Amino acid sequence: MNRYQFRAMVLDLKDNPKNLPKYREQFKNVYPFSDGIFKLLMANEAKPERTIKFLNAMLGLSDKNAIKSFTLGVQEQPGILDRKTSIFDIYGITEGKDPILIEVQQNANKLYVDRLTYYTSRVVCNQVKKSKDYDLPRIYVLSLLCEDQFPDEIDTYFHHCQIMRNRKFSFDKVNVFLVEMEKFFKIDDRTAPARREKSNRAEMLRLFRDVLEEKSVDEEKASKLLDSDFAKDVSFMGYTDELLLLEVDNMTDMLYEKQGSYLQGKADGELSAKQKMAKSLKENGVAISTISKSSGLTEEQINAL
Repeated sequence: MNRYQFRAMVLDLKDNPKNLPKYREQFKNVYPFSDGIFKLLMANEAKPERTIKFLNAMLGLSDKNAIKSFTLGVQEQPGILDRKTSIFDIYGITEGKDPILIEVQQNANKLYVDRLTYYTSRVVCNQVKKSKDYDLPRIYVLSLLCEDQFPDEIDTYFHHCQIMRNRKFSFDKVNVFLVEMEKFFKIDDRTAPARREKSNRAEMLRLFRDVLEEKSVDEEKASKLLDSDFAKDVSFMGYTDELLLLEVDNMTDMLYEKQGSYLQGKADGELSAKQKMAKSLKENGVAISTISKSSGLTEEQINAL
């Protein structure tokens, strides 16, 4: 199940939960990047090795630099006075007390880097207490982008960002990693098989692509990259009706996404993110009235797409 199919399913199930059996027949795999499912898959306390393998592959860490343990921390960090509350998708620390923040972004958004910078600053600030000095730990931020965030960089899907001084990376304690998954798939498709990237990160993304494209998950490959349970854990049949409907209820449309979609459409002079979503839902057979309710577009605007 890809994100457009997942969005269409969510919109339908919000009003018609009785339709869930229909989707069980239609789809083999769950959508792995929805809020709750992603946490169950990649932050399962009963399967810590999976999280560690996932992080080392996505961050490109190996040998002495590899993460050896990961302990989940508090996802919500309340705002103080007029500060916003930060709620991380996954937050934890390594064996060396290095914080790791994992965020999944569903749509291209002009304000996403702003939001990620704010979240990172909250992590940085929380490392220094009154009784401590300013010797910061190494801080990792991993952001999985489900849609291209940097469309002008067509050949670069992996971005490692650090603080720069005089065009040199002089401070290596804050590391932000942005992974554009859809762009990786496009690069893979236009590259000859023999020349495709062979890293663990690339293999991990190809595994997730199989899940998204409703292919059978290679159990041997999944076991090597993550663990032997992963193929079973992404199966749609492995989730109860109650859990899936709860996931539908938990999906939110945050204000910053509305603001970012507006700015994106204004800057592009093309289809806004809201219009792209509506067009995709329409192509997936979602009722025009349902799309109108979700997107805020009129039925005439949707029919014109």
